[in-house]
Amino acid sequence: MNITVLYIGSSLLGPLKNAEREINSAYSLELTVSAHNFGSPLSDAEWQIVENDLSVADVVFVIHVMDGENGSRLLNSLKRFQTRHRAVVVINCMPELMRCTRMGLLEFANPRTEGTNGAKQKTENSKQAIRLLGTIGSWVGKQANRGSASKGSNHGQYLKLIELLPGFLRIVPNAGKLRDVKNYLFLFCYFLQPTPANIRSMLL
Repeated sequence: MNITVLYIGSSLLGPLKNAEREINSAYSLELTVSAHNFGSPLSDAEWQIVENDLSVADVVFVIHVMDGENGSRLLNSLKRFQTRHRAVVVINCMPELMRCTRMGLLEFANPRTEGTNGAKQKTENSKQAIRLLGTIGSWVGKQANRGSASKGSNHGQYLKLIELLPGFLRIVPNAGKLRDVKNYLFLFCYFLQPTPANIRSMLL
């Protein structure tokens, strides 16, 4: 099992590699986690390494990627290898990348129209959940870009958001596309509190 994680920041690499080691020890999955920091433009040689990892990835995580150059190149790579990837999980990124999210029946770029009233309601619920994710992602991005002057207030709002999300998850049904929406929301919760245990759970 190969997982590629593309992110902006400096705090994920250690927890990701620790999680890889612990998961392999516990479950003998032969898991390989490849991580790349997109915090600055990559050279052609660095991009070749990214492309090599994407070409063999079963699952791809893309987190906080907003840069135009890196984002554009990544979009092309995700399209090139999309038949290889079993799931693409994009969190708080530029809209074009967000639309690349695919998990089971959940596809941000392709909301399906169903034939029965019940199925239509499920689709509408799914769209509402996706809209909520967009709101949450936008809020997280704004907090990351604000100065330290209002840090205390922002932290309080952040904790409140973390408290509200599990409650929302309890009312999302475990059926059809909504099951995959719920799985995505769980991944988002793990990302909001990126402790070593939560990063391990995110990969599992």
